[in-house]
Amino acid sequence: MTGARRAPRGAPRVALLGEVGVGNVGNDASFAAVAALLRERVPDVRLVPVGRDVGWGDGRAAVRPAGMPAALAEAVPLTSALSRRLRAAGRSGVPARTLSKAADLVHLVRLVGAFDAVVVPGTGVLERAHHRGPGGVLVWLALVSLACRLRRTATAWFAVGGGSYTHRVPAWTAAGAARGAQVRSYRDAETRDALPPWSGAGRDPVAYDVVLSRPEAVDPPVRWAAARETQTSGPRRVAVAVIDHDPAPGAPGARLRERYERRVAELVRALVRSGVEVDLLAADTADRAPVASVLAAVTAQDPGASTGITVHHEQGGLDVLLERVAAADVVVASRYHVLVAAILVRRPVVALCHADKDAALLRRLGLEEYLVPVDDVDTDHVLGLVRAAHAGAPRLRARLDRFCRQAHAAVHADADRVVRGLGLVRVTPRAPSPAPTAGGLS
Repeated sequence: MTGARRAPRGAPRVALLGEVGVGNVGNDASFAAVAALLRERVPDVRLVPVGRDVGWGDGRAAVRPAGMPAALAEAVPLTSALSRRLRAAGRSGVPARTLSKAADLVHLVRLVGAFDAVVVPGTGVLERAHHRGPGGVLVWLALVSLACRLRRTATAWFAVGGGSYTHRVPAWTAAGAARGAQVRSYRDAETRDALPPWSGAGRDPVAYDVVLSRPEAVDPPVRWAAARETQTSGPRRVAVAVIDHDPAPGAPGARLRERYERRVAELVRALVRSGVEVDLLAADTADRAPVASVLAAVTAQDPGASTGITVHHEQGGLDVLLERVAAADVVVASRYHVLVAAILVRRPVVALCHADKDAALLRRLGLEEYLVPVDDVDTDHVLGLVRAAHAGAPRLRARLDRFCRQAHAAVHADADRVVRGLGLVRVTPRAPSPAPTAGGLS
């Protein structure tokens, strides 16, 4: 492993590597949280999002996601200009693909040399859908790691997320990328332990999700608690966050996806019939279609049910998402960062678990009883968990509050370690100030 660069003489230029501005609440929230953490410690740092997909810049309309800090005004794609031109022209033959990849590699080596450090900020970069071949983000992460070693550019993984691997190739790809980072941490132990021993990850620290560094983790607004103090016999409002469930290719995956959406529709219908108001949340651009499917399935059987359902789409930043879940008594979610948002506002959660990260989060909270595998959703069982979560809300809020405070301290300590490890000039941070985070709901 090559050594990190020395502290830069002028304002350091740091790349934040990942996919941002593409309608994913978790990615945008993680980028904004890490940007705030770094700027608290190195006020003059210049932060530049770099990714396979960036939702603004690169000749497109310069429109950042709602709430994205002005510090992230510039965005740079990982792919070369030649590669993008070939793709836009529909050139997909072997010669075009070979030329594109060669141009991308040259571009990448030049790109990382323009930065004093590269930080991978707390997104699920190590995740891989088990039924897909190796490639995508993992390969880019490995290539960036190699390029950084060649250019002696310091690299850090800051509370990154992932999960188990069913095949050796993606595990080895992730491990190879890990060996190129001077500083590493993970948002849960499951992510770290999924890497092969030769990656050197075994002794790396486990932090928490970087979004839990927000000031609300230790200083929640009074309005989030005031409306929930009066207990009733059952929940008055439940937020249901639907996910674009993609379990497997072909017909088997389609059947599982259809069953998931049908059972979520049954849950929503049962809640509305019992007098509960339901907020249907789409916290990712991809979730809009399943939300529409669920709503259509509910109203097809009971047209009057629509009066008890409100639909919200991702547009307004994480701040708006937090207000949505704060308005609910209980949150039922399949998307990870909706669960994180519910934890921040101290709302009881029921997780319809679609990935290792959901299970890891609830196990860490000691709330395994509120974990339901996404392919085994039983309406009556989930309804029972919703009622139990509401009945135990005071106890659960106290547990979530302790978790938030512990996570907040741990993520800020990890930020100190990252800044020191990268050789950046460290400034003792002030108390964190609220920083809007993008990618939530309108």
